[in-house]
Amino acid sequence: MIDLQPLRPRHGEAILAGQDELLAREIIGRRWDRPGLEAFLERVQNWRTDGPLREYAALSGTGHGQGELIGGGGLALLGAGIQRGQAALTYWVLKAHRGCGHGHAIAAALLQHARAEPRIGELVLRIDPGNHASQAVARALGARPTGRSEPHPCARRRTVGRWSLVLDA
Repeated sequence: MIDLQPLRPRHGEAILAGQDELLAREIIGRRWDRPGLEAFLERVQNWRTDGPLREYAALSGTGHGQGELIGGGGLALLGAGIQRGQAALTYWVLKAHRGCGHGHAIAAALLQHARAEPRIGELVLRIDPGNHASQAVARALGARPTGRSEPHPCARRRTVGRWSLVLDA
């Protein structure tokens, strides 16, 4: 069972302990340091849960917010390359929890949130061409590559493939 809850400063230690180079490369292009992560989490905790930017912690277990942090993700209704009716979908899994199907479970839970949001008609996923696990998750959700490449949102020198998942289909 995956329990999504808003990402908060209390999740910081688990992120610092569980990050690796692969996660760092995919999320922000480098490893989080404590001051940078703390500043980010402080900003995130002030975001509205129904706002245009949403970041979630994915916990395993009970469904009561008491489980272990295994990953997370987000929905962004604003940002470069995102048009009205679209949202960027992101998902990530801490190193110790990869290979167990958690990526799909996290992404599927985020997809449920997106489907419940009337402002979202299409999800945009940006996936590194070499990240086959993320591509498999996207395909399992029903997303398809658009054939377009674009700069990574946080590491502009890197190129990612743009994927699309239309929600009203």
